Amino acid sequence: MFIGEFDILLMSLFKNRGQLTELDFPDDAFNQKGVFTLIVVNSKFSSKEFLASLASNYPTSPIVVSADDEQRQDGYIARYVRFDKVADSQISFEEKLARSDISVRHIREIHRDAKKLLILVHNQPDPDAIASAMALRTLLRRNKKTATIGYLGERISRPENVAMVELMDIDLQVISHEDIKNFDSIALVDVQPSYFRGEIIGIDSVIDHHPITPECDAKFTEISSEEGATATIMTRLLRAAQVEISAKLSTALLYGIKTDTMILNRGADLDDLEAFTYLYNQADLGLLRKIESKTLYSEEIKHYGQALSKHWINDGIIFMNLGRIEKEHLISQVADMGMKVGGVKWSIAFGIVSGSHLVMSVRNSGSVRSAGRLLFELFDEIGSAGGHRSYAKAVIPMNEVKDLIGRTSRKSIEQWIDRVFRTATAQKV
Repeated sequence: MFIGEFDILLMSLFKNRGQLTELDFPDDAFNQKGVFTLIVVNSKFSSKEFLASLASNYPTSPIVVSADDEQRQDGYIARYVRFDKVADSQISFEEKLARSDISVRHIREIHRDAKKLLILVHNQPDPDAIASAMALRTLLRRNKKTATIGYLGERISRPENVAMVELMDIDLQVISHEDIKNFDSIALVDVQPSYFRGEIIGIDSVIDHHPITPECDAKFTEISSEEGATATIMTRLLRAAQVEISAKLSTALLYGIKTDTMILNRGADLDDLEAFTYLYNQADLGLLRKIESKTLYSEEIKHYGQALSKHWINDGIIFMNLGRIEKEHLISQVADMGMKVGGVKWSIAFGIVSGSHLVMSVRNSGSVRSAGRLLFELFDEIGSAGGHRSYAKAVIPMNEVKDLIGRTSRKSIEQWIDRVFRTATAQKV
């Protein structure tokens, strides 16, 4: 029930929720029948006596006063709300969807005539990348036959990622550089061209949430580093196009946002929160719990012991060496664990993967220097490096490590990493 005059936009927002009763005069409120889920009162009618009478007449109905900068005084039975802010927020979101709809039309046009489309993600697909690729295929009105979701690299091994692919029956394919020649259109999701170091050409579109990198050439780009997950961007595009998001896809996108933002605690903004809330209401939460329960294989426990036994802390930085391992995902899991240690501002976990590459995962509290920028500055010329403010990764070939420090023994690598990070994090920026 609305008592008094209100903005048309505000009224339209509430009309979507059910039947409205609009009253021009406050005395008419006492002649109504039924129970109201909400009573909204214009501020000019919000006397203490009127609100008390209203509360007495409708004891189970919450009362809200639409006010500008007024604050509720003691004894007043109502909550004061700036509804103009609510309306402004809704207008801003609708404007964002309208702009996104232009992007949807553009990317659909670019890939329209492709007979075989490749939706390519980075070499270690995570839930955000996988879900976003699924979403793009849906957005482009494609299916498994006309759009392949693929990646270059080894088969995924992280338990929860494997569970996601298996339980949701996702057709994620390992491809080779030779296979790429069989596609007549390429879309990158959750990754940018520079990641592949010029090995892939003819990229038509890029959708990503990482900071933009040099030479990001494509016919279409949707890159927004403000969002904590590419799944957030894809959710916005789907909603802009008014595409029905199935329970399966909602679950995948929700999981992508959860993992990339650590349940909205890392690098998330209001768009991530809005997308998370929207997806949560239509996701299969039972399926999500099954996926999230698969986090560790029994044979991997020894690597955690290795990291803990080989850890040290210097200048607020915890260093953890996993030694030689085959499964890269363990490094990032250990890095996450390091941030739980009291007094730690930086967590550095590293290991030699498959005997060929030194992989470092870096985490920080978010209130210090950007982890992604720091790794890029330190290691981009000798390997692949980058990420976000509070989490990042570097992959360096062991021959580059040997050329740089002369030896590749455990002790020499530990001393080098300790020196590099303590010096870099101490610098003023």
